[in-house]
Amino acid sequence: MKALAAILLATATLATNLRATPADEEFQKLANEYIEARLRTYPEDATELGDHRFDDQLTDYSKEARARELASQKEFLRRLNALKGSDQLTGANSVDFRILKENIEGEIFSHEELRSAEWNPLTYNQSLANAVYVLIARDFAPAEERVPNIRKRMEGIPRVIEQAKANLKNPPQIHTETAIEQVQGAVSFIRTGLDPVLDRVPELKKEIAPLQEKTAVALEEYKKWLQEDLLPRSKGDFRLGTEKFRKKLRFSLASDLSMEEILKRARADLTATQTAIYESALPLHKQYFPDADAATLKDKKKVTTAVLDKLAEERPNDDTIVGEAKKIVVEATNFTKEKDLVTVPDKPLDVIVMPEFRRGQGIAYCDAPGPLEEHGETFYAIEPTPASWTQERRDSF
Repeated sequence: MKALAAILLATATLATNLRATPADEEFQKLANEYIEARLRTYPEDATELGDHRFDDQLTDYSKEARARELASQKEFLRRLNALKGSDQLTGANSVDFRILKENIEGEIFSHEELRSAEWNPLTYNQSLANAVYVLIARDFAPAEERVPNIRKRMEGIPRVIEQAKANLKNPPQIHTETAIEQVQGAVSFIRTGLDPVLDRVPELKKEIAPLQEKTAVALEEYKKWLQEDLLPRSKGDFRLGTEKFRKKLRFSLASDLSMEEILKRARADLTATQTAIYESALPLHKQYFPDADAATLKDKKKVTTAVLDKLAEERPNDDTIVGEAKKIVVEATNFTKEKDLVTVPDKPLDVIVMPEFRRGQGIAYCDAPGPLEEHGETFYAIEPTPASWTQERRDSF
């Protein structure tokens, strides 16, 4: 989606090129056609970007739909490569051409080689609770306009579930386990998370209640299938293998740097960072442990570990982390403004507990409104530690 957003933003600048050539105009036409096709194919992405024409639809994950999408990507690539005068594109077009070409090649790679729809159950969660959540989270339209689309998307969830069951073969265990936890979060969200919008339209809320429960039950049954059917046969390896990883890395980073070179740079950066941390920790260690001997003070690992352990004696927990983050955001924002480092947007930033159906893949994320969303707020979501963790593990984290 990030790549698509970049293309959207870049293409929006093309019309301002006053020295446009026939090749520029042809590329503009092709790029707009590609973006339109992408938005129709992945309606949840369109919603997140701020294009609400497809808010009543869900992605089609059927084998036939995926085959059509692959054929479409290949045809767009053929047309892009056949574009006359592509080496004469002016201004932003010459950059956008490369962005679009690499994006299409990455999509073809995903369809032909990664094929995540066949082995990663997390692929489908974008079209379960999250597809409804993006219609709830931001007040981009009156509740009366959003509820019919919420209804349509909930009506489409059983189809997505059936497609997932038909497509998934041999997932990695960790992916299935994470999907199970997220689907449980989806059940809770469908039952109670719609209230901020539905409460504004009591009549529609009453009307949609049976569908809410029907959708929640469908998700509960899907969770049971994940647990009892898919999990026992989830023996796949989450590792892509060297060659697939090499290709994916290139598309993910939009860079031709080899993974060997990236690893080399990362190790050098790690060493430099560890040294910087040690140098920062050393005066604190002398303050906290004034009796430490010379041998200890020279041991980078001992010094760093001891200081980190000392600092960790004062730490937030699941109950206080959101409040602590809100405080830090205010402090950081004020500091940035006072020092005039960068321009700080006026749009609100809301620090929230991460929705349950999005947990398991990262401890925090920034959910900014799409580039076409005019008045959306930004969410900084923080994940609490899993309920299944021991107290010792929570303390360590």
